[in-house]
Amino acid sequence: MPIQPIPETQDRSTNIHIAVLYAKADQEAWEELEKQFTSINARYPNVHIWTATDIDIGGSVERQLKDELKRADITLLLFSPEFVNDDIVDEEVRDLLTTYARFSDSDAYRKEERFIMPILLNHLYGWDDIYDQHFDIENLRVFDKLPEADKDRGKVYESIAQSLEEYIARINAKSVQIALPTWIGFIPSIMYNGGFARNENTPLFQKYRREVHFELNDHLDQLCDDFKAGQIDMMWCTIDRLPYVADKIKEWSPKVFYQASWSNGADAILSRSRIETVADLRGKRILYPQDSPSHTFLKYVLQEHGIKTEEVEAIPQKHTDLDLLTKRFIKDDTLDALVLWSPFVEACIAEGCGDIKVLTDSSDYPNLIADVLLTSEEYINLNREEITELLKGWFREVDHFLNDEFYPKKAVGVLVNAIIKPLPSIIPSSIRGSLEDALNNYFQTSLDKVHLCDLSDNRRFFGIGDQEKGNAQDGEALYTQFLKRQYPHLADDPDLQWGALSDTSLLNAL
Repeated sequence: MPIQPIPETQDRSTNIHIAVLYAKADQEAWEELEKQFTSINARYPNVHIWTATDIDIGGSVERQLKDELKRADITLLLFSPEFVNDDIVDEEVRDLLTTYARFSDSDAYRKEERFIMPILLNHLYGWDDIYDQHFDIENLRVFDKLPEADKDRGKVYESIAQSLEEYIARINAKSVQIALPTWIGFIPSIMYNGGFARNENTPLFQKYRREVHFELNDHLDQLCDDFKAGQIDMMWCTIDRLPYVADKIKEWSPKVFYQASWSNGADAILSRSRIETVADLRGKRILYPQDSPSHTFLKYVLQEHGIKTEEVEAIPQKHTDLDLLTKRFIKDDTLDALVLWSPFVEACIAEGCGDIKVLTDSSDYPNLIADVLLTSEEYINLNREEITELLKGWFREVDHFLNDEFYPKKAVGVLVNAIIKPLPSIIPSSIRGSLEDALNNYFQTSLDKVHLCDLSDNRRFFGIGDQEKGNAQDGEALYTQFLKRQYPHLADDPDLQWGALSDTSLLNAL
């Protein structure tokens, strides 16, 4: 396999990576095929084609092969007897097919994520059985043996180029699917996108031809299923729930790469006016959504006040509509307390006719509830440039929130408009107006109770650089605390330790 470096200057933004693997003896065959791809580079400026000739001087051939194959959206395998007999290439192909097989149960992955194109340069008996233990390679789109005649070979080359263009077009058409909770802490990302829907007026699209689409979903179990099915690319989580979520999607090698916010008063225990202190919760009926940050917050507050969980009558609600939860609490006077987060907290107080108050909130327990985004290791490898561009944009938005006193009001207006806009036109303008006013009030109040995290917060949280470790804002310490305290049955799993779950490479790239 050729390893002589051919320097190439990249003065354009590339995010679709094509890797070509072939044996050294087949260099001439690749050069002939490469001519067919000239127009692809001209029409798709965000495409970069890599071969082993691009290996840096002094670089490790094997290491760079691994790195390029990890990030390759499309891989061309030029099969020949020499290809199969090349130990380094053979090993990397087996790893590549094993990775593909692990994700190929997902229709979304098989159709849109990674493409592998086997090309038979000449006759190789039993080629399709060589890698059977890793993947049924014949299930891929295979280009059969190249004919001897130039004119016939040209037709095969044209077919290969057309398939390559089809794959590039499909990758360009993908949007980044991100699932967020009903939570104001992710508003910088929504502002970056100008709302929830796909938007071509973003730096991400202008640079890499990729759009972003957000969906709201507060149910982590459903999100884990959607994540495994390839229906979403990134999902929210709070640091206290991360062990549970990471265990459910462990096969996908989940990676936490971004901290969005700290709750600074937005999570609260609401109570009837008859409850005066946290100590008064002993023996009382407490309603909360199960397996949620509210569940964690309640347990933590009770523990801090020396109240055992069996000393209260806990009423957990699994997969419940949060709005219905607040209405149940308002109507049922036998319920003494409700644990929830903004903007449902504000809505509950507003509708409680003076009988409902905040007993305590997360401003009394700072640096406890942290919101993060996670994705798979595979998705990071395949979309490193896009995710880095998103992080840049999100941090710019956070700077606007922190340094422009008028920006938060503008941002809430964008969020409210994104919610109001899809409502049917049959709804009278007076109702729409009152709803708009209420939403503006709720979201603005919520925003005042959240600390949006900038790049320095993220560096501190992930322990990057000279940041002090072990303080209250250290993600590893906080995660390990929750792992051991709330999920002792998972505490010894090496795949669920902070070092295995966190990925700082994207932040380091900034």
